[in-house]
Amino acid sequence: MYLFENEHKFCHYKDDTIKITGVTSVRAVLRNTFSGEYKSVPGMSERYRHYESYYNATFHYLTASPDQLYPFLREFLQREQFPLGSYHMRHFTWFDMNFFQFFSSKSFIKQKTIILKMFFQETRSRQFILFGDIFQKDPEIYATIYRQYPERILKIFIRVSSKNLKNRLNKVFEDIPKHKWDIFCNGFDLPETFF
Repeated sequence: MYLFENEHKFCHYKDDTIKITGVTSVRAVLRNTFSGEYKSVPGMSERYRHYESYYNATFHYLTASPDQLYPFLREFLQREQFPLGSYHMRHFTWFDMNFFQFFSSKSFIKQKTIILKMFFQETRSRQFILFGDIFQKDPEIYATIYRQYPERILKIFIRVSSKNLKNRLNKVFEDIPKHKWDIFCNGFDLPETFF
Protein backbone atom coordinates (compact mmCIF):
# COMPACT_ATOMS: atom_id res chain seq x y z
CA MET A 1 0.00 0.00 0.00
CA TYR A 2 1.26 3.44 -0.78
CA LEU A 3 0.24 6.82 0.51
CA PHE A 4 0.73 10.27 -0.86
CA GLU A 5 -0.23 13.55 0.70
CA ASN A 6 -0.16 17.22 -0.08
CA GLU A 7 -1.57 20.17 1.76
CA HIS A 8 -5.12 18.84 1.56
CA LYS A 9 -4.96 15.28 0.26
CA PHE A 10 -3.52 12.01 1.53
CA CYS A 11 -3.48 8.80 -0.51
CA HIS A 12 -2.67 5.17 0.17
CA TYR A 13 -0.89 2.60 -2.05
CA LYS A 14 0.10 -1.05 -1.71
CA ASP A 15 3.02 -3.21 -2.86
CA ASP A 16 1.20 -5.12 -5.58
CA THR A 17 -0.27 -1.83 -6.71
CA ILE A 18 3.07 -0.69 -8.11
CA LYS A 19 5.22 -3.85 -8.09
CA ILE A 20 4.37 -7.18 -9.71
CA THR A 21 4.65 -9.72 -6.90
CA GLY A 22 2.45 -12.60 -8.05
CA VAL A 23 0.58 -12.99 -4.77
CA THR A 24 -1.65 -15.71 -6.19
CA SER A 25 1.31 -18.14 -6.17
CA VAL A 26 3.65 -18.77 -3.22
CA ARG A 27 6.46 -19.70 -5.61
CA ALA A 28 5.96 -16.50 -7.64
CA VAL A 29 5.88 -14.37 -4.47
CA LEU A 30 9.16 -15.84 -3.25
CA ARG A 31 10.82 -15.51 -6.66
CA ASN A 32 9.55 -11.97 -7.25
CA THR A 33 10.29 -10.88 -3.68
CA PHE A 34 13.80 -12.28 -3.28
CA SER A 35 15.19 -12.25 -6.80
CA GLY A 36 15.91 -8.54 -6.47
CA GLU A 37 14.50 -8.08 -9.96
CA TYR A 38 11.29 -6.27 -9.09
CA LYS A 39 9.07 -5.35 -12.03
CA SER A 40 6.90 -2.29 -12.02
CA VAL A 41 3.23 -2.30 -12.94
CA PRO A 42 3.15 -0.45 -16.29
CA GLY A 43 2.40 3.25 -16.02
CA MET A 44 2.47 3.45 -12.22
CA SER A 45 5.70 5.42 -11.77
CA GLU A 46 4.63 7.86 -14.50
CA ARG A 47 1.24 8.39 -12.86
CA TYR A 48 2.74 8.77 -9.37
CA ARG A 49 5.28 11.32 -10.63
CA HIS A 50 2.39 13.19 -12.22
CA TYR A 51 0.51 13.21 -8.89
CA GLU A 52 3.66 14.37 -7.13
CA SER A 53 4.07 17.24 -9.58
CA TYR A 54 0.41 18.19 -10.02
CA TYR A 55 -0.62 17.93 -6.36
CA ASN A 56 2.78 18.57 -4.75
CA ALA A 57 2.24 15.15 -3.15
CA THR A 58 4.39 13.48 -0.50
CA PHE A 59 4.32 9.67 -0.56
CA HIS A 60 4.15 7.11 2.25
CA TYR A 61 4.65 3.44 1.38
CA LEU A 62 2.80 0.82 3.44
CA THR A 63 3.52 -2.84 2.69
CA ALA A 64 3.24 -6.26 4.32
CA SER A 65 6.79 -7.03 3.17
CA PRO A 66 9.39 -7.54 5.89
CA ASP A 67 11.48 -4.48 6.71
CA GLN A 68 14.60 -6.52 5.97
CA LEU A 69 13.68 -6.04 2.28
CA TYR A 70 13.73 -2.25 2.57
CA PRO A 71 17.05 -1.83 0.66
CA PHE A 72 15.64 -3.78 -2.29
CA LEU A 73 12.34 -1.89 -2.25
CA ARG A 74 14.16 1.44 -2.05
CA GLU A 75 16.40 0.47 -4.99
CA PHE A 76 13.34 -0.57 -7.00
CA LEU A 77 11.56 2.72 -6.29
CA GLN A 78 14.65 4.71 -7.26
CA ARG A 79 15.32 2.67 -10.41
CA GLU A 80 11.71 2.99 -11.56
CA GLN A 81 11.67 6.69 -10.56
CA PHE A 82 8.83 6.49 -8.07
CA PRO A 83 8.55 9.53 -5.78
CA LEU A 84 10.54 9.42 -2.56
CA GLY A 85 8.58 8.84 0.63
CA SER A 86 8.40 7.20 4.04
CA TYR A 87 8.20 3.42 4.41
CA HIS A 88 5.97 1.38 6.73
CA MET A 89 6.85 -2.32 6.70
CA ARG A 90 6.42 -5.38 8.92
CA HIS A 91 9.32 -6.68 10.96
CA PHE A 92 10.17 -10.35 10.57
CA THR A 93 12.01 -12.27 13.25
CA TRP A 94 12.73 -15.99 13.28
CA PHE A 95 11.42 -16.13 16.86
CA ASP A 96 7.93 -14.94 15.95
CA MET A 97 6.98 -17.48 13.26
CA ASN A 98 8.49 -19.40 10.46
CA PHE A 99 9.22 -17.73 7.17
CA PHE A 100 6.27 -19.17 5.23
CA GLN A 101 3.78 -18.34 8.01
CA PHE A 102 4.97 -14.73 7.86
CA PHE A 103 3.92 -14.41 4.22
CA SER A 104 0.63 -16.26 4.67
CA SER A 105 -0.18 -14.60 7.98
CA LYS A 106 -3.36 -12.58 8.42
CA SER A 107 -1.57 -10.27 10.85
CA PHE A 108 -0.78 -7.95 7.96
CA ILE A 109 -4.50 -7.06 7.77
CA LYS A 110 -4.47 -5.91 11.38
CA GLN A 111 -1.18 -4.04 10.92
CA LYS A 112 -2.33 -2.23 7.76
CA THR A 113 -5.60 -1.25 9.41
CA ILE A 114 -3.79 0.09 12.49
CA ILE A 115 -1.36 2.13 10.38
CA LEU A 116 -4.17 3.52 8.21
CA LYS A 117 -6.16 4.52 11.30
CA MET A 118 -3.05 6.21 12.66
CA PHE A 119 -2.75 8.29 9.49
CA PHE A 120 -6.43 9.28 9.68
CA GLN A 121 -6.18 10.19 13.37
CA GLU A 122 -2.92 12.13 12.99
CA THR A 123 -4.02 14.05 9.89
CA ARG A 124 -7.51 15.15 10.83
CA SER A 125 -7.70 17.92 8.22
CA ARG A 126 -6.66 15.75 5.28
CA GLN A 127 -8.74 13.86 2.77
CA PHE A 128 -7.64 10.53 1.31
CA ILE A 129 -7.52 8.68 -1.97
CA LEU A 130 -6.77 5.00 -1.39
CA PHE A 131 -4.93 2.82 -3.91
CA GLY A 132 -4.59 -0.92 -3.36
CA ASP A 133 -5.03 -4.25 -5.07
CA ILE A 134 -7.55 -7.07 -5.10
CA PHE A 135 -5.03 -9.84 -4.45
CA GLN A 136 -5.00 -9.74 -0.67
CA LYS A 137 -7.50 -7.95 1.55
CA ASP A 138 -7.10 -4.32 0.52
CA PRO A 139 -10.75 -3.96 -0.58
CA GLU A 140 -12.00 -5.28 2.76
CA ILE A 141 -9.56 -3.07 4.70
CA TYR A 142 -10.53 -0.01 2.66
CA ALA A 143 -14.27 -0.70 3.02
CA THR A 144 -13.84 -0.90 6.81
CA ILE A 145 -11.84 2.35 6.87
CA TYR A 146 -14.36 4.05 4.57
CA ARG A 147 -17.21 3.19 6.93
CA GLN A 148 -15.31 4.89 9.75
CA TYR A 149 -14.14 7.94 7.76
CA PRO A 150 -16.52 8.38 4.76
CA GLU A 151 -16.15 12.15 4.60
CA ARG A 152 -12.35 11.87 4.49
CA ILE A 153 -12.07 9.39 1.60
CA LEU A 154 -12.49 10.97 -1.80
CA LYS A 155 -11.96 7.79 -3.83
CA ILE A 156 -10.77 4.19 -3.59
CA PHE A 157 -8.89 2.62 -6.52
CA ILE A 158 -8.30 -1.14 -6.59
CA ARG A 159 -5.85 -2.75 -9.02
CA VAL A 160 -7.19 -5.93 -10.63
CA SER A 161 -5.56 -8.35 -13.05
CA SER A 162 -8.63 -8.30 -15.28
CA LYS A 163 -11.81 -6.25 -15.33
CA ASN A 164 -14.00 -9.33 -14.76
CA LEU A 165 -12.98 -9.44 -11.07
CA LYS A 166 -15.36 -6.58 -10.35
CA ASN A 167 -18.07 -8.91 -8.91
CA ARG A 168 -16.10 -9.45 -5.69
CA LEU A 169 -15.67 -5.71 -5.33
CA ASN A 170 -19.37 -5.03 -5.92
CA LYS A 171 -20.07 -7.21 -2.88
CA VAL A 172 -17.29 -5.74 -0.69
CA PHE A 173 -18.28 -2.16 -1.56
CA GLU A 174 -22.05 -2.77 -1.72
CA ASP A 175 -22.81 -0.06 0.87
CA ILE A 176 -20.25 2.41 -0.53
CA PRO A 177 -21.44 4.79 -3.26
CA LYS A 178 -20.22 3.66 -6.69
CA HIS A 179 -18.70 7.07 -7.46
CA LYS A 180 -16.38 6.55 -4.43
CA TRP A 181 -14.52 3.53 -5.89
CA ASP A 182 -13.16 2.20 -9.17
CA ILE A 183 -10.80 -0.41 -10.59
CA PHE A 184 -7.66 -0.22 -12.70
CA CYS A 185 -5.24 -2.71 -14.29
CA ASN A 186 -2.23 -0.43 -14.72
CA GLY A 187 -1.20 3.16 -14.14
CA PHE A 188 -2.49 4.29 -17.52
CA ASP A 189 -6.04 3.41 -16.39
CA LEU A 190 -5.86 5.92 -13.51
CA PRO A 191 -7.19 9.45 -13.98
CA GLU A 192 -4.70 12.27 -14.36
CA THR A 193 -6.69 14.39 -11.91
CA PHE A 194 -9.08 13.54 -9.09
CA PHE A 195 -10.88 16.84 -8.55
